[in-house]
Amino acid sequence: MATFIHKRGDTFSLSSSVENEGVAVDITGWTIESQVRQNDDTLVQALTVTITDAANGLFTIGATALQTESWPIASLFCDIEFTESGGEVNSTETFTISVQKDITRD
Repeated sequence: MATFIHKRGDTFSLSSSVENEGVAVDITGWTIESQVRQNDDTLVQALTVTITDAANGLFTIGATALQTESWPIASLFCDIEFTESGGEVNSTETFTISVQKDITRD
């Protein structure tokens, strides 16, 4: 399981792409959703998803600095769910976001 380290109160942004055997997949018409949850399944944040280049399968998931200020200092869990235009649903492997205390803050 991949782990991303994130400082609480910083902007969270993760850029990614959808590929099949190394070839970009056109995600035009797809719905992409992503959530961050605690170990007990409590929802922490529904992430904003932005498709940046549908024809080349590019998108980002993220949360603003203001939103991550309330994230707990903990290992959180996340995945990305894709709903294709024909209705087929697939999700990524679960990954961890290790939220660390922000040292420089107001």
